[in-house]
Amino acid sequence: MTTLLVDNYDSFTWNVYQYLSELGANVEVYRNDQVTLEECIALNPRNIVISPGPGRPADAAVSNEVIRHFAGKVPIMGVCLGEQCMYEVYGGKVTYAGEIVHGKTSPVTHDGRGLYEGVPQRIETTRYHSLAGDPKTLPHVLEITSWTDSGVVMGIRHKEFVMEGIQYHPESIASEYGKVMFANFLKWEGGTWDQLKVRSDVVRELDDVEKKGGTSGGEGKRSSPGGGIPLSQVSKLNSTSRCRSTVQNVTSEKGPTILERIRDQRLADIAASRALPGNSDYHLQRSIACGVPLPNIDFPARILQSGSSVAVMAEIKGASPSKGNIDISAHAPTQALLYADGGAAVISVLTEPKWFKGSLEDLRQVRQALNGLPNRPAVLRKDFIVDRYQILEARVYGADTLLLIVAILDDAQLRDLLWFSRQLGMEPLVEVANAEEMRRAVAVGSRVIGVNNRDLHTFTVDMNRTSALASLVPEGTILVALSGITGRADVEKYVSGGAKGVLVGEALMRCSDKRAFIQGLLGTPSIPPPTPATPITATMAKVCGITNSEDALAAAKGGADLIGLIFAKSPRQIDAATAASIVEEVRGNERAASPIQLPFPDVNMRSAAWFNAAVEAIRSRRAAQTAPLFVGVFSNHSVAEINRIVEEVQLDLVQFHSDEPPDLARLIRVPVIKAFHIHAGETSQQVLTRAQEARGTIGSVLLDTAVKGLTQRGGSGETFDWDVAAGVQEGGVPIILAGGLDAKNVREAIERVRPWCVDVSSVVELDGMKRKKVGNGEDGGCVDLPEERLPTVPLDRNNGEAAVENGGLEVAEVHEHEDKVGAKRKRRDVDGTGNGSPTPSDGRDQSLKRRNKLQRFKEVHSSSGVLAAYQQLDDADKLRYKRMKDKMAFLTGRTRYVKNPTVVVCPICHTEFRGAVAEATMANLFGSGRHFQKAHVTGADITTNLGRLVDLPALRDTSEERGWLREDLGDLEE
Repeated sequence: MTTLLVDNYDSFTWNVYQYLSELGANVEVYRNDQVTLEECIALNPRNIVISPGPGRPADAAVSNEVIRHFAGKVPIMGVCLGEQCMYEVYGGKVTYAGEIVHGKTSPVTHDGRGLYEGVPQRIETTRYHSLAGDPKTLPHVLEITSWTDSGVVMGIRHKEFVMEGIQYHPESIASEYGKVMFANFLKWEGGTWDQLKVRSDVVRELDDVEKKGGTSGGEGKRSSPGGGIPLSQVSKLNSTSRCRSTVQNVTSEKGPTILERIRDQRLADIAASRALPGNSDYHLQRSIACGVPLPNIDFPARILQSGSSVAVMAEIKGASPSKGNIDISAHAPTQALLYADGGAAVISVLTEPKWFKGSLEDLRQVRQALNGLPNRPAVLRKDFIVDRYQILEARVYGADTLLLIVAILDDAQLRDLLWFSRQLGMEPLVEVANAEEMRRAVAVGSRVIGVNNRDLHTFTVDMNRTSALASLVPEGTILVALSGITGRADVEKYVSGGAKGVLVGEALMRCSDKRAFIQGLLGTPSIPPPTPATPITATMAKVCGITNSEDALAAAKGGADLIGLIFAKSPRQIDAATAASIVEEVRGNERAASPIQLPFPDVNMRSAAWFNAAVEAIRSRRAAQTAPLFVGVFSNHSVAEINRIVEEVQLDLVQFHSDEPPDLARLIRVPVIKAFHIHAGETSQQVLTRAQEARGTIGSVLLDTAVKGLTQRGGSGETFDWDVAAGVQEGGVPIILAGGLDAKNVREAIERVRPWCVDVSSVVELDGMKRKKVGNGEDGGCVDLPEERLPTVPLDRNNGEAAVENGGLEVAEVHEHEDKVGAKRKRRDVDGTGNGSPTPSDGRDQSLKRRNKLQRFKEVHSSSGVLAAYQQLDDADKLRYKRMKDKMAFLTGRTRYVKNPTVVVCPICHTEFRGAVAEATMANLFGSGRHFQKAHVTGADITTNLGRLVDLPALRDTSEERGWLREDLGDLEE
């Protein structure tokens, strides 16, 4: 089989060719501009090497195409420019490395896996470069495998595909263990790590001299003609390492290991901390004596308490010496809540600041965030504990347990720190890495022992280490596996060997769905995400002002993506208890998810990138669950009140709908939608500027109409200039469009503005209640929502014209055609003319007539004994009575209605009125009109008709009445 070597016009290509050939590979070399991708494919290579070269990845011609095509098919190795190509192919940036090196060597630290298997730490490597991959832009599919002391990326690995790159030149004679790395590569067979086969039979075995460097002729021992320095040590003379500037340093032992350096640094940190005012041992001791620390829990018991066969110990760490930065923007309390939501039994918090980017403040906030959770996880302080002072810190800052590393402690220290921890109610996790350390840990009486699969001196990983040492653990001692765990297969191996817990760090920090990852480790059956009610690319629908479970369930069934619950003063305002019952009813058995996570507000992130990422997070959550997202609408409430309601109701989102400053959004538990009310004459640039100023705080922007003189915010039913909204959308800020949408204009609005969501609140209400139909029917028509307070005439599903259904009155609907959301607005006939606006001449007369009718109605109502009977009813019948009251209110002209219906049917005598007659009759029904007043509100008829409407026994047997909407009894219950 052929090894394809792509030559990027570099003299080192021949060194690479020599190493590969000496190891037994059949190498074919092609220059990057003299071969096509098709020709490369025709070679059917077993593996591919992308050579070094001058310039940038963009200059590497076919190299980038080869990487893209063969990724996941065959092993790929990149050297220098080849590594940089991999970095940029997957979205990273190659930029100035911060140092220019040409023919110099540097010691490199690595993770001990992949190409580095069997390679010692701190090997000298030859460098010729001024560019390197920027670790801040590391693609999520790649991981860093090696680095210099100054933090320059020296190696990367694809997480899924068999692909690794090296920034330096392992083929250089001055680089150590280069042939070992090429040999490791040539052994690989397969395109993905989970299907990798290691073929030692295809590679020539190396002798000890070749492994370190040089050739099989004893070059490692060869001296220069004057008895000078051995060739294998020439690299040390030109090293960038500060501790190797002389020949004497070359022959001396290498410096302290990373573990020893961290220990020494922590000793210095302790001394500095002790010197701070109020931070002495005495102050920490007195804080504990005064009861400052939050109550702790039993760490060993919490591990054994896990509902699964194994406890997951989930770790929060921003970086590590072996991986560099992992996620330094992670918010520790948020991560902790996500871990707890996933089922973690223990949360490990790194508090070492230099190499792991942790802090004691992270520990304190994590403990406070978990406070009050039922059966909360134990909190572990993970650090390099070398002094009692650190144990005092751990307890004051809320830890339930801490880590003791046997490798940095002698027996006396280990015994003392173990004893002192127990005095403060904390049973430590004692970490070991070999059989000798295991015997020491057992000898001092450790109750929980963790085996680190990573050697902290060399950072090499041995996934068999836990299983190999399990037999040394005495009965009654809890065994935990630490490091290198990436999935359920690893967990099962350790559980079968006796482990009761596994600690997972990097893999958990990097994954997007923490809960699913933890559930996978626990072996919980994976439930595939439901098919989203609305495709992720479609315009979503938000239905606002829901006041009861029946409407909410119908809206969810009909395909609403977001449901708004109003806590601001409004006819549709509900309290937290009612909202909680609605949310619980709609979600059913679907578990409330952890809060939606918005991106980290990086100061360099543009507003368009921020808002698009935030909206995508919201859309992704909606797509991943059956139930719609619940939005709490607030108006100048305090942060404390909002967070209390968010917690009680389990809201997904919050909407600021008044004058709240956007920066308050960061204080809210869940993402915030901010409403911007658009005034007449306001330009899109003005609105866009307001929105952009909220970057990094709010999750989305809602644009609604501002109406001069209107006391409430929103709900006016009036549109604003859509060109303003379109300008905001085109400016890179995705919006929710609200204000005056109806069946005639919503399609045009969506096409002109392209919002990611439309808000259909005021257009689907009648007398403050929801009246809607939501599209998504298989025939492209409507899916019926609940029965209305008045019978309805829905729009025809094919042509949108009114059709008779149940002999009723049309009141509202939300009708979606494919991805288009339409709505029809209702208007109030306040003067009996049917035009939705009072005439000055007869407003007072109409009000007087209504008051007279209401008084007559109440007299008849009371004399019939219904009000007295109401007091004797059970809760279910009282609710039905309230619904029936809406029918009675119909007689007094207190109900909104839709203008210009095609058919009107009298609910008393079922007389039908059509066309122009229907329009006139509509006015008559609610004012002093002929039919209703003469036929049903005069003389003895009123008693008969009221009796017909308020027949409670019959009502008890009428199941369809459950679809009617609730409303306060108001004047009719006085």
